[in-house]
Amino acid sequence: MTADGIHILKDIVKRAPETPGVYRMLNQNGDVLYVGKAKNLKNRLTSYAQGTGLSNRIRQMVFQTAQVVLVEVASESEALLLEISLIKNLKPKYNIIFRDDTSYPYILFTKADAPRLTAHRGAKKPKGQYFGPYPDARAMYKTMEMLEKAFLLRTCKDSEFANRSRPCLKYDIKRCSAPCVNRISKADYDDLVKQAQKFLKGQGTQVQKDLQQKMTTAAQTLDYEKAAMYRDRLEAIAQTLAVQSTYGAAIENGDVVALYRQPPHACVQIFSYKNGQHVGNAQFYPKETADLTDGELLRLFIAMHYAGKDVPKEIATSHPVEDAETLAQSLKSGQVVRLYTPQKGEKRHLVEQALLNAEQSLKRKLSEESSWRQQMRQFGEVLGFDGTLERIECFDISNISGKQAVASMVVAGEGGMLKSDYRKFAIKGKDTPDDYAMMAEVLTRRYGKLLKETQKAKAGATASPTWPDVIMVDGGKGHLSTLEKVMDDLGLKGSDSPILLAIAKGEYRDKGLETIFRSGHSQPLEIDYNSPLKFLLQIIRDESHRFAIGYHRQKRAKETFKSALDGIPGVGAKRKKALLLTFGSVAGVKKASVEDLKRVEGVNAALAQQIYDYLNA
Repeated sequence: MTADGIHILKDIVKRAPETPGVYRMLNQNGDVLYVGKAKNLKNRLTSYAQGTGLSNRIRQMVFQTAQVVLVEVASESEALLLEISLIKNLKPKYNIIFRDDTSYPYILFTKADAPRLTAHRGAKKPKGQYFGPYPDARAMYKTMEMLEKAFLLRTCKDSEFANRSRPCLKYDIKRCSAPCVNRISKADYDDLVKQAQKFLKGQGTQVQKDLQQKMTTAAQTLDYEKAAMYRDRLEAIAQTLAVQSTYGAAIENGDVVALYRQPPHACVQIFSYKNGQHVGNAQFYPKETADLTDGELLRLFIAMHYAGKDVPKEIATSHPVEDAETLAQSLKSGQVVRLYTPQKGEKRHLVEQALLNAEQSLKRKLSEESSWRQQMRQFGEVLGFDGTLERIECFDISNISGKQAVASMVVAGEGGMLKSDYRKFAIKGKDTPDDYAMMAEVLTRRYGKLLKETQKAKAGATASPTWPDVIMVDGGKGHLSTLEKVMDDLGLKGSDSPILLAIAKGEYRDKGLETIFRSGHSQPLEIDYNSPLKFLLQIIRDESHRFAIGYHRQKRAKETFKSALDGIPGVGAKRKKALLLTFGSVAGVKKASVEDLKRVEGVNAALAQQIYDYLNA
């Protein structure tokens, strides 16, 4: 380590305040290397400036530091919140890496005359009764399936519900009570909804008792069909309660957060409880944690994980959390959060269960990554690559006769598929089923941009971008020729350029018979049929295909949704949505009379006539 970084820090320490705050370490290009908080900024920066007792990783960070930005705040809580916000937004290289951008799903009973049972995910919440959040979507959908089966609640969309003239198949298989066609009274349906909600509130035992009483009464009055219905409902509830009871109910409403480490790797397991019931678990694998103590890692993880989410009333952890009191204060969301480490009793037992799951999850993940790394090394040997393959980028095209044409780029690394690096492209060229032209456009856009970023980095304007070791396209020799031409046009062919490949589907599209063509080689690569390496290449190719198909379907659905309504003056997104929800489809809107159209929210007599004339011209 040169003296530059040390001198910069020593100079800043002289003027640093002895107050709580947040500091950002930047390199000479202005890239943020690290974000940290401190009760006393002067003391914290002094520990870096001394240059002793630092790990190799932190010494390297100090070596690269060219500037330090300080922000003073009024309290430790403010410092913690600002630190977490900056880490999540800036993603500094030397901070803990924790990707958890997904929102947790909720079970929702919509606000309607006959409430719909559905799942909801996202910040924008329609009116209704919510239960959750659920960290494990599979557990939530399993609970919803039980609710649908036990309480015969509708799951259809409002547009379908409003336009039904006879029950759907779910009524025939006893999965819905058909409130859409009044096969059940409003009072009886509301009672079903209340029972389902009582179950989700942790009152499952009381619901069982109520149903048992109703079953007995129905049997005594010789209404055996209704008695059988109550019996089936009791069986579905009993199965769910039996599964949940295996996890205990020592925590009423809260999470268990357990940390297991196998340096330099770590796994955090979360068990969630709502109303005394286990509602699922999730595991996370934060990176760049080697220099953090258990308490520091848990503090950062908990602060980042619950930022922007509903915070439970209590969080039980496997290890004491650093600055627990300050963290608990910063997590407040209208309630006091209890953050603690149980030492004995049932709660400690739950923590140990979560800890065991964290250990097993991490060991499984490391085993899978080891296998993947082994295949990547083998692939490098097959290609004669000097070093270890760290990045493979694979492309695929999806379209129907040139319409809604899109492309995908997926990325594979030493640890598996790097989903955060995936990219999707909307083809900007003409609507033509020319796969080669589409592929050329996408490759030119991707690597033309990467080339410009590299040139800026050489000029010291930005950080250096990451180039792939291998570029692979889904296709045959024609697609490989397209890839070669694009690389030639960009001036990217040479000994230091990526290896260029094409993966062609096997005869009869049989997996295991794929052919791998390589630029500059007349014969395909020799890879054994159904070998682990060929399986790895199949995974990469199939993932690119899946990602492209998903984007294509999304665009196609959007184009279909536009339809004829988009051309009507005065009909924007809100009115279009109201029309489709009321009549179910564009065809339904077209069949509607002017009087029917006037009943739609936001549509007056003049606009109703205009819509009618436009669609029936």
